[in-house]
Amino acid sequence: MKYNSLQIIMLITCCMWCVTSCSSDSAYEPEADESVEMSFDVAADSRAVTTLINEFSVYGDRKLQSDALDPIVIFNKTSVVNSDGTWRYDDIQHWYSKHEHSFVAVSPSAALESDASPQYNGSGLSFAFTMPAYSGKEMQNTQDKTDLYDVVAATHRRLFEKGDVVNAISLRFGHLLSMVNFAPKLDDKSIKGDDYIQFHKLEISGLKTKAKISVTPAQLSGNRQTNNRLIEFTGHDGNDKLTITFTEPKIIKNGQQLNLFADNDALIMLPQSFEASSGATVRFTYSFKDDPDNLKQGSISLTGQEWKTGTVYNYNFTVDKIGLNLGTATIKTWDSQIVPDINWKVE
Repeated sequence: MKYNSLQIIMLITCCMWCVTSCSSDSAYEPEADESVEMSFDVAADSRAVTTLINEFSVYGDRKLQSDALDPIVIFNKTSVVNSDGTWRYDDIQHWYSKHEHSFVAVSPSAALESDASPQYNGSGLSFAFTMPAYSGKEMQNTQDKTDLYDVVAATHRRLFEKGDVVNAISLRFGHLLSMVNFAPKLDDKSIKGDDYIQFHKLEISGLKTKAKISVTPAQLSGNRQTNNRLIEFTGHDGNDKLTITFTEPKIIKNGQQLNLFADNDALIMLPQSFEASSGATVRFTYSFKDDPDNLKQGSISLTGQEWKTGTVYNYNFTVDKIGLNLGTATIKTWDSQIVPDINWKVE
């Protein structure tokens, strides 16, 4: 059989296309390492030690390290549950060689339901978060946390190479919200040593109640794996007021200082910054031993302050017969690592 030159050219072109196509397919459809199964665990040194974690939802993806295409999603709000000490999920996944694998986990999973509208894109998870509404609701002794999710999150990013020995992915969960407490001190040399002050009520106004939370694993930056994460709160909205009345007034003796709430029962608040236009304040109602019916009030201005994610704020201030005095706020991460104090203003 004879071929003319045009037929020969077309035949060569077709063969080259087939070779190229097969090569391309093999580059973007690698096989999983069936011998290395993905599993999860919760790190014992998690920042969420005060929160019982027995389930979480995980999102995850993988991408060929040299590939500029979008990652392939492998976990999409997958439920992971602790069963007899082992963390289990359906549809077991495996590691892929030369692939970067990324994960975002959130607990409780209920925080991603209702109007949260979670979206997972480019290895990052974003969802809407809403605090309970407290305006018009006078709580007694402590914050009503019935409808409040103390949401925690963990991330992990890892480059897997064939032959790597991979144990369970140890997720280090951290609190996303802020914790706030107040520690007044009675300091007045003009009164008797056994005199005391009584705190009756706490009111916080100008509170934002809604925000969009974004959680993304940090880039590897030359490392093979990282648990570091980037957390961002945007789109704050709302104007709420929280009121707590102490059915048994908090008594503070002269020269002593007392937290108004127990360390494990302080106020859990939405991370936010307070601009001048917010008018946000913390107002206290109190009285002295020798004048219990004469209720006094003093306020802390929150203008210019910021409550950051995973951070505890303990506002220290003094009280005397004149009123409330300037103080500082002791700030620490939720895992009790102390960071420098900041100044704040008493109005």
